[in-house]
Amino acid sequence: MRGINFILVALFLSSGYCSTVALAKNSADKKPETLLADGHVALPNARLEPFNGDIKYSFSTELNSETMWRGISLTNHRPGALVRGEIAKGWFYVGGEALNVTLPTFPVAQLDVYGGVRPQFGPVTLDFGVFYYGRPGNQNQWFLGGTFPVMTLWTPGAFPTTPLNQSFVEFFGKSTWAINDYLTIGSENYYTPNWAGYEAHALYSGGNARLSLPGAGVSLSGAFGHYFLGMGSATYGPTYIQPGIKGIQGFKLSTYNTWNIGASYDWNGAVFDIRYWDTNLTQRGCFVNVANPAGNYSAALWGNPYSNWCEARVVGSIKINLGADKSPSIINPASAVIE
Repeated sequence: MRGINFILVALFLSSGYCSTVALAKNSADKKPETLLADGHVALPNARLEPFNGDIKYSFSTELNSETMWRGISLTNHRPGALVRGEIAKGWFYVGGEALNVTLPTFPVAQLDVYGGVRPQFGPVTLDFGVFYYGRPGNQNQWFLGGTFPVMTLWTPGAFPTTPLNQSFVEFFGKSTWAINDYLTIGSENYYTPNWAGYEAHALYSGGNARLSLPGAGVSLSGAFGHYFLGMGSATYGPTYIQPGIKGIQGFKLSTYNTWNIGASYDWNGAVFDIRYWDTNLTQRGCFVNVANPAGNYSAALWGNPYSNWCEARVVGSIKINLGADKSPSIINPASAVIE
């Protein structure tokens, strides 16, 4: 909680200072036509031409000391690389990305595809779409119990700790509000009825803020999110037996909070970022969600499942943005790794 409070206080104080500076500047530069006859500020005009405009495209590549996704390591504390491309026209866009991952099922890579609409209302941008997390070429599945305490193949009485294929689809809605030249705030919500193949409902809701220094290429940003994870299929282990129609209930995944704060520097299209990540998950709660190999052995041999994939860490990254359109809404889509 101390880490969360520090983030909120820092962003509040910083945004307050920059808003004061921006207000003073805007007061001097404000044009009379921005006011209505009754003295109220005129609302920005919406761009209600969803198919108009040129085709825009972008490409970026990224190197990370560790690839993070909503506070969880996707690379088991190892470096990661990512490439991303997107094409857009008017409100509509489609894109994809490829990244290396280290997951219990050992997929060859993670290949994501996404698309949606991005209407803009003056300084406010909305974003609605679908995101597919593809994890092809899975080679392994862990089983606990049964004839042997832990195996990578089924034995009588054993339960798998993960689905063999952890690909899934999310539906999302996001918003971004550029309050002034210095401060941008946003919100995001992602929902899936089948989280990572466990047949569990999941909802990620979060907010973020970015404080920029125009002309300097420097920005501070932070985010906080709550990840509700529901009950998975009983195929992966029953939690309890409920009398009546429902019968055996599946295991409950670990709901948690996650947050990050960091600083970025943009040097001629190359963005250097250093960021602190954390969650409120315990090692046991983390294992319930990720079922990493070390935790499977620990659970079977000593009855103490654990995972350190959700612990606090500092991550460095370098991103190079290319393409005809380098606007933030294009370069930073509903990515698998930026939240």
